[in-house]
Order: sequence, then structure tokens, then C-alpha cells
Amino acid sequence: MSIRQTIYSESEESSEALRNFPTFPVSKDQKVLKITVKLMQVVRTTVEVFQPQTYYITAKGVSQSLRQPPDGFFKIGRQQVTETGQRPNDLMLPPSDRAISRSHCMINYKAFFDKTPPEYWIWFLMGAHPRLGQRSVLQMLPQDLFRYILSFLKPKRFPLLIDLGSMCGTYIKISNSEPIFLEQNMNFLVGSDINIEIDRVVNDPIPQSLNSEATIEDGYTLQDLTSAHECPYIIVKVSKFFNDNDATMQSSTWKFLAEEKYKIFTIGRSQVCDINLPENTISRTQCRIIYNEGKWMLSDGIENKPTVNGTWLSICKRNNITRSWSEPYSLKSGSQVKISDTILQVDWD
Repeated sequence: MSIRQTIYSESEESSEALRNFPTFPVSKDQKVLKITVKLMQVVRTTVEVFQPQTYYITAKGVSQSLRQPPDGFFKIGRQQVTETGQRPNDLMLPPSDRAISRSHCMINYKAFFDKTPPEYWIWFLMGAHPRLGQRSVLQMLPQDLFRYILSFLKPKRFPLLIDLGSMCGTYIKISNSEPIFLEQNMNFLVGSDINIEIDRVVNDPIPQSLNSEATIEDGYTLQDLTSAHECPYIIVKVSKFFNDNDATMQSSTWKFLAEEKYKIFTIGRSQVCDINLPENTISRTQCRIIYNEGKWMLSDGIENKPTVNGTWLSICKRNNITRSWSEPYSLKSGSQVKISDTILQVDWD
């Protein structure tokens, strides 16, 4: 069975168990988290997707999972069974894909289904209670206004994506309509093997002549202290990997100055782009680096036209030598997660 014919490879025994596994009954008014899994292959400027599969998650757990009992985490990796016979992953990705770790990442859905009200919400409700809140100013509010305020206090809960110290990282697709603010050490993936690193971000102008007493402890770098700039700037490092071997990596560095309050720099296959990447898997304008009134941002594609293969943000820290877990990343409905050639889309109502 080839990798293009299935999302993951299982033995006949596990496949039979998966078919016979009882699914949780889902009612129309029940909160459900849906995860659609696709195997993506980037070919020139098109994307081929093979046999999507869908997993449904409720407060009781993952209905199609063989990993029991449910613990509030949807775990993803390429390991099927441990030495003790336990199943470490709810979703097993192709074992032959070495870019995927045995335990690669997980989605924490425990908080998403948690109905425990936060403490500030409880205090607000107590203030409006006829007996407990007799001296509260909330007693004077009209009922409609009270409900309106309460709607803003209602906590919004999201599933959280966590990388488990994987070798090649876990990526989130960048929106074309919602630029993200850039920070130092952010890492992006475009095309099939192009890595974009944000090496340095300066949002505010640096004085041409710094005070002689200025130090690194004041927030300045050695580069700031030796060469000041009149305008904000950003340093971008672009690398290309060959055969997944760091020893054969080629990299180049660009420095962009924001001489105006609004400035756009482009990265793509077109020769008119500020950073030209002559690769078939790169769009003519793959992404834009935007400086707008004191903030550096990045957006996929051009305005109202996303790219075919997407621009992907790594949720892991750059040069994560210790292979530690990433910080939890809040997912939105419609978020797409990239793990090697596998794409997961997370949806809910």
C-alpha cells in the first residue's frame, strides 16, 4: 500500500479494530471539534491531495481513536505501537516519512470543552445576585445591559496546538487577509524546501547617536551600539535545504529599511520581488513583509489572492536544539496545520 493511497499504514488487525470501534453519539446541539486529515504533495504550482479522512472529537474523546482511555489530547505521530503494546497516537501518520517524529505534536482539546466558569465571571454573577450582591452597583443596571456586558465576559475557549519537540517542526498556515506581527526568531516555510527566518526586528527608529552610557541591558544589541539607524529595519534570512541535510543548506540574508510609515517588501518567484526565489513551488508573489505605522507584519500572497501552496509559520522556536515542547498555539476554526506532507484542518461551529 503506497503512501499516496492512505494517510497512514496499519496492520490488518488494527484496521479491523478501527472499523469496529464504537463511535460516540453526536447530537445536533453537541459541541464537536472536527479534524480533517489530508496528504498533500507539492508539485510545481499545484497541490495534490489524497484521500482525506475526518476525525470527530467530543468532550468524551476521539471517536475513531484506538488510543484509550481519552485524556483530553489528540496526539499525532508516526509511531503505531510502543514496546509495551500501547498506542501513543490518536492519528498515526506515514511511518516511512522520517520528517515526522514518533510523537510529533498534539492538540489539547480539554480546555476547548471545559465548561468551568472563570473566577471573574463568577464574581460578576454574584454581584447581580438579589441577595449576595445587595450592595453591588450591578443591581442598578438594566437587565438588558447586564446581559450585554456578560456576553463580553463569557470566556472564549480554543483548542491548543503543541509541538512535542519534533525534529522538523509543526507549522500553521498564514492567512491572506490577516497579517501576523513579526517577532525575532520567527520561522516560516514556503514552497517545498525554502525556510525564511526573521533574524532581527526593529520597529522603532534607533537614534543616530546613542547615549554613551547605553548598554545591552537597556535593550540594545551590540549591533545597535556600534551602528545606529535612522529608520526601522528588519533582517530576513532565507535558506534552501537539499536532501534534508543541514550540511548542504544554502542561505542568504537581506536587510530592509522602512523609510516611510507604510512600506511593502515582496518575496516570490517573480523577478520584480525584493527577494527572488526562482522555484516552481513558489508563487509569483509568495508573501509580503509589511511595515505599517511602527509594526512589521507578514501576509501570504497579494491582497485578496492567497498562494497555492501557502506560507507556513513554525510554532517551534528557531534552533530548538534541546527538542523541548513548544508554547501552546491557539487554533481558530479553519486553521490548517502542516506536518511534513500532511495537512490537518481544524473546524468547529
